[in-house]
Amino acid sequence: MKNNRSVSAAIGEHLVLGELLKRNVEAYLAHGATQKSWDLAIFTGTSIKRVQVKTIDWPKQLAVNGNFSDFDYLVIVLLDRPNPRSRFFVFDQAELDNMLSAPNEARGHARTLTMSQKALALRFAAHEDNWRILVPPTRPGLDVLNPA
Repeated sequence: MKNNRSVSAAIGEHLVLGELLKRNVEAYLAHGATQKSWDLAIFTGTSIKRVQVKTIDWPKQLAVNGNFSDFDYLVIVLLDRPNPRSRFFVFDQAELDNMLSAPNEARGHARTLTMSQKALALRFAAHEDNWRILVPPTRPGLDVLNPA
């Protein structure tokens, strides 16, 4: 099978959906023109949270590019096809600004997040498998992502 971006993106979205479902998070794939800036919807009981999934064929690719807005959470999937386990980095949208490059005007103000080995070890280690920010609380009635 050809390694193209749309295949990698679909694999990443389904891997993240599987990770959320196995943690008992009510999550669904989002489709269509109204969900251009996010890929998964999480139902919390009191609200809907939008999750953007960005997948790169890692370690061959290091740059995660895009417009990082109009979602609540970002999950970056480092898809290492030859190995059985991909890596996941989970971010709250509000904390991304300081981690991203300056907007590139020639590319529609797209920004870049570089996932090099050095960045993974120094800047993003706390975000790897950071599913706790997406996991439902243990007490019923609390919002999944905004516990009281």
